[in-house]
Amino acid sequence: MTDDPRSAGAPTLEDVARAAGVSRATVSRVVNGVRNVDPVIQEAVRRAVSVTGYTPNRAARSLVTRRADAIALVVSGAGVEPEASR
Repeated sequence: MTDDPRSAGAPTLEDVARAAGVSRATVSRVVNGVRNVDPVIQEAVRRAVSVTGYTPNRAARSLVTRRADAIALVVSGAGVEPEASR
């Protein structure tokens, strides 16, 4: 068994769409905050997201947006002892 929730059968966008009775595209629009979705349908999708436990895949999202939303920190000399303590 692995720690990856997706390999354990984590819900997909398609699972949410099936539970809400809407298309995959509609679920995508609701999850991504597009406003041209009927409020009743938005609520049905949000309920389905809650019931299924769906969470967006950040790796897949970064492929689409071409953004990782990560910050890197480079520290020069990390782990090097100071001259005086040698």
